[in-house]
Amino acid sequence: MAQHDHTFHAGERAVQRRAEVSSDWLESAAGFVRPAMPQQHREFFENLPMLFLGLLDPAGRPWCVSAFGPPGFVASPSADALVLQRAPVLVDELGLMLTPGSSVGLVGVDLSNRRRNRMNGRVRHASGDAITLAVDQSFGNCPQYIQTRSQTAAMAEPSAATGRSSSLADPTVRRIIESADTFFIASRAAGPLEGGSAGVDASHRGGRPGFLGINDDGSLSFPDFSGNRMFNTLGNIEGDGRVGLFLPDFETGEAVVLTGRASIDWSAERAGAFAGAERIVDVQPEEIWHATATLPMTAALAEPWPALEATGSWDEVRLAALKRDGYRHFRIVSKRRESDAITSFYLTPADGGPIEPHEAGQFLPIRLHDDDGPILRSYTISQAPNGHDYRLSIKREAHGRASRWLHDRLESGDLIEVASPAGDFVLDRGTQPIVMLSGGVGITPMVAMLDGLVSAQHSGAPRREVYFIHATRNSASRAFRGELEALARQYDWLHLFTAYSAPGAEDSLGHTHDIEARLSMEVLAGLLPFGGYQFYLCGPESFMRALYSGLRDMGIDRSHIHYEFFGAGELDDTEEKAATAELPTRATVTFAHSKVQTEWTAQSGTLLETAEASGLKPSHSCRSGKCGTCATRLIAGNVHYPRKPLISPAEGHVLTCCAVPMDVHIEIGL
Repeated sequence: MAQHDHTFHAGERAVQRRAEVSSDWLESAAGFVRPAMPQQHREFFENLPMLFLGLLDPAGRPWCVSAFGPPGFVASPSADALVLQRAPVLVDELGLMLTPGSSVGLVGVDLSNRRRNRMNGRVRHASGDAITLAVDQSFGNCPQYIQTRSQTAAMAEPSAATGRSSSLADPTVRRIIESADTFFIASRAAGPLEGGSAGVDASHRGGRPGFLGINDDGSLSFPDFSGNRMFNTLGNIEGDGRVGLFLPDFETGEAVVLTGRASIDWSAERAGAFAGAERIVDVQPEEIWHATATLPMTAALAEPWPALEATGSWDEVRLAALKRDGYRHFRIVSKRRESDAITSFYLTPADGGPIEPHEAGQFLPIRLHDDDGPILRSYTISQAPNGHDYRLSIKREAHGRASRWLHDRLESGDLIEVASPAGDFVLDRGTQPIVMLSGGVGITPMVAMLDGLVSAQHSGAPRREVYFIHATRNSASRAFRGELEALARQYDWLHLFTAYSAPGAEDSLGHTHDIEARLSMEVLAGLLPFGGYQFYLCGPESFMRALYSGLRDMGIDRSHIHYEFFGAGELDDTEEKAATAELPTRATVTFAHSKVQTEWTAQSGTLLETAEASGLKPSHSCRSGKCGTCATRLIAGNVHYPRKPLISPAEGHVLTCCAVPMDVHIEIGL
């Protein structure tokens, strides 16, 4: 009989076969499962301030609980034994079995470096708080999906954990579950527990906050990402189904502890909502506890596992289910005139679902339908997230097909189609003073960022000095005057200045505006002492180019200048010109799905323009790299962006509206 047949029990082997794990790989993996701990594992456990254990209650249900103390509270007197000088939390409240021979699973994780090791065994002896564990299996795990955390020093005398029976109706329980990026899971083999693989197991799971979701029927679901292919947890679920979850709140030391029954959903469609997931695990809780003081330290997130950004969350999955072709219907609940040309449109979901979150400064792609067909545009969301609505403040352009339709034809109650917020023109995370420089309708992201700063300070964020400097023609064209002046009266950290280039008869210097001139570096020199600012620019191209050049000439580092720009090229295109000089003069471009091949030259423009010249009709909208509509798969070769896109495409994809070939042969999925 193969070695792995002795190492893995029937449930594990069934899942391995379902996942098409090769026999050769299992033979190799079985060699990593040892009957005793190597020296490095012994030293690893002895230096940890906490462990997570899987234990059974009298009904045979597994629970996952923590055990903690100062480093050294765990000892390894021999390679086949671990001694815990402190009992796990909630042992008495949950009636967990610590009698000799009781099965136990154990996992230790060093949150500072992602090291993780596991042990399955049995209780050899328990006396008072001291518990001696006999080792049946010892093995390490890879660092995947572990978030590193900056830990405070372990407490010399950790507080006693207390717990109470609870439910998903408890707001704290829901908060901990829905914000978790880490949890620990205990599971058990089916039938009599004989030790070794046929016992209790404890393991770690990690993902983006929200990867553990609460369903309408009270069940929980989480994606199962590609791992070590041993399938210890899934094998136990396949054979028995009973599991216990420990969900820590690393900021408070609280935890949600529950036991229930799990099942595996092998649907590729459902798992496909999470990048890297191979299946979904559903858990029906049977008993839920809310516990305090379950950790010996606080541990702030330092770095999430690098591959998590694209993995998804259940909120995103639910929002995606509400979309058709990437869009949802939103209703215009009100329109508000902001100036002689700018009107704000307030939008709420028409489907009754939640609003998708955004960062202040991002834009919203929308799709309209006029008499000539669909129109795709993107407009800045002119307020910070509020969980209720989006506000788009749009200037009516005389020749603007979309803006004229919005201003002239759509009213409160009408529907438009909305995609996901996007864009990276958002505030930095520092504490330096901020200078916001806007011209015309470029005020919209600045108003949103200011709104976000106000909300952040109400939530306890440190205050930041803000110089809000806006240029427009006169009071008739000035948007958000009342809103901004009210904020300036309320917050002494906000310094508001307005420059009019063509004051009207009703305008009065010192009352309606502060400066009568176009905004220039000379004007700024009279307003700012210039030292240690973060600058944000948005407005007409000539306005931004002049201010950007002036700031750079004054020695302001480019990393301190942020902008939203929709013209051709970059405000500072030195690096782009250097990269362009290295591009090929000719390249072969293959459009894989269309089975079209064409030659690209320096005069061909972007890949989108090259495709259109070849008779193709690829999807696109903004043509400036801010909406992502044109993204397609990059199959072969490399590309360059002469005009830096405002959003980054998904890994392995290219924004055709901004990209040109960098290699002489490229292939894309059009």
